[in-house]
Amino acid sequence: MTSPAAAGLQPERTRLAWRRSVLAAGVAVLLLGRLALETRMPAVGAAGVALWLAFALAAQRRIHAMAAARPAPPSHATVLAPAAFAVAFAVMSVSALLH
Repeated sequence: MTSPAAAGLQPERTRLAWRRSVLAAGVAVLLLGRLALETRMPAVGAAGVALWLAFALAAQRRIHAMAAARPAPPSHATVLAPAAFAVAFAVMSVSALLH
């Protein structure tokens, strides 16, 4: 059984994980934007930024929800946001590389 102090750290670790994910996604989008400019596909870069903003919004909503003493379970959309970002980002990156 976990101690109350250890159980209280789980929401903080989850918030930090969401923040790290958004930061890593932002760096990836910056690299995609650079690739999009080099391949003259600015629409791919713009789509990457829009996708990152949607992901950051979903993460911010979850971080805000984690502030409650007993956070509610995440919605299906919140759980699928990182996976959807990764798949869409991979498709955009491959399309920019193959152009």
